Amino acid sequence: MTPTAGLRTALAAALLMAAPGLASADISSVPKRAPGLWETMTITDAGRTGAKECIDAATDRLVLQLTSVLTCKNNDFKRTADGYAAGAVCSSGGLSVDNKVTVTGDFETYARAQALTTMRSDGGDAGLNRTFSTAIETRRLGDCEPGQIPGDLILPNGKTVHVNPSRR
Repeated sequence: MTPTAGLRTALAAALLMAAPGLASADISSVPKRAPGLWETMTITDAGRTGAKECIDAATDRLVLQLTSVLTCKNNDFKRTADGYAAGAVCSSGGLSVDNKVTVTGDFETYARAQALTTMRSDGGDAGLNRTFSTAIETRRLGDCEPGQIPGDLILPNGKTVHVNPSRR
């Protein structure tokens, strides 16, 4: 695995680990993005990646994430003057992840999520210790294209992955 691929793997793991803490907080007041086709860019220290998503209220995954079996504390989701903020400290398999997230935007045409993530090995593996930031910027392009249904994720290579199998 290349260093860049390793960092991406660690980043994905950290964000997935932090998501349950955010999902278990009271986020019922978080606005959903307007239905339609959204272009999303994820910006990390490892670079930029993009995709398009056809969403509706049931398939909008910007803030709400699937949960997994983790232990999270300090899931302090709250409204701020210009958006939302949350924090979660999660641990699993000897790894602790402290994630601070802010979300801003009008959710009709634009939204941005910014996360600062600190990973620490509970088992003394200093190679896993790192801090990095991730930004997710998303803009509404318009209505979903013909043949697309909510839950379709269109990858940069044009391949479509459907993230809501109950809708197929």
